[in-house]
Amino acid sequence: MSTSPRLSPAPALHVSGASTSLGVIALGVTVCIWAGFFVSLRAGAQAHLPVAELALLRFGPAGLLFAPLLWQRRRRIAAVGASGLLVMLLGAGLPYFLIAGEGLRFAPVSDGSTLVPGTIPLAVALLLHLRGQRAPLAQWRALGVISLGVVLMLALSLRHGAPGAWRGELIFLLCSLLWANYTVALRRSGLTPLEAAALLSTGSLLGLLAWWPFSGALQGLHALRALPADALWMHALLQGVGVGLISTFSYGVAITRLGAQRAAVGGALTPVLASVLAWVLLGEWPQPAALAGMVLIVCGVVWLNRLPGG
Repeated sequence: MSTSPRLSPAPALHVSGASTSLGVIALGVTVCIWAGFFVSLRAGAQAHLPVAELALLRFGPAGLLFAPLLWQRRRRIAAVGASGLLVMLLGAGLPYFLIAGEGLRFAPVSDGSTLVPGTIPLAVALLLHLRGQRAPLAQWRALGVISLGVVLMLALSLRHGAPGAWRGELIFLLCSLLWANYTVALRRSGLTPLEAAALLSTGSLLGLLAWWPFSGALQGLHALRALPADALWMHALLQGVGVGLISTFSYGVAITRLGAQRAAVGGALTPVLASVLAWVLLGEWPQPAALAGMVLIVCGVVWLNRLPGG
């Protein structure tokens, strides 16, 4: 069976357009979930919900769903080595979640959603630099803009921010460093995104269950049980289904359809959307210090990802 040459270009254009549209939709879903992640943690802190109880919603559904895959790929995952697996679990698993939740007890959503994803490129570049992999000068200029935004946020927060907000901002920088360590370790591990998701979700759930008998925060799950049904479902759907499951796939689709650079630039919209959601849902509007730092950090991330090799 032959195909007419005159008809062949049309399907190709249609597929390309559909592929791009799917990538844009996937990226939009991912950014919404990432923004909601910070809003959910902040809402939990304001409701005096222990972050350990919220972690059960975050890792419970995903951990159970990924458990068969973790068992099936156990030899490949074990081949990474104990130290590599530990770095990955610390950097993006249960410890990261608990630390990020602690930061949102002190600082608003706008600070967390800006500092954590916004400074990861800077933290990764510093870690690689310490390992002898030096970034080009053009990249360091963009990283310098990100650094300036961080310094501005911290300096103005000390003078004009809410009491104790600087503590949360320092915790967010620690979260960025943890995630950067995870990023570098994942690159070296050779694991697929699904294998990494299985390690983080099921590994964190196992860690949470092992910690349960020794944690006063988890005994009885009193705060979680006292939540209104609508709030409980919101946290469960956003953390357990959205962050734990959907964003893992949607960001992968966005990278495949749009490319890593365009996906990363789109991810820089997270603090903007998170701040809007925090304003609408929590009545929390960014302070001028956060807005100034946010602009610089977002601009630095966009600049960095538009550079060759960024």
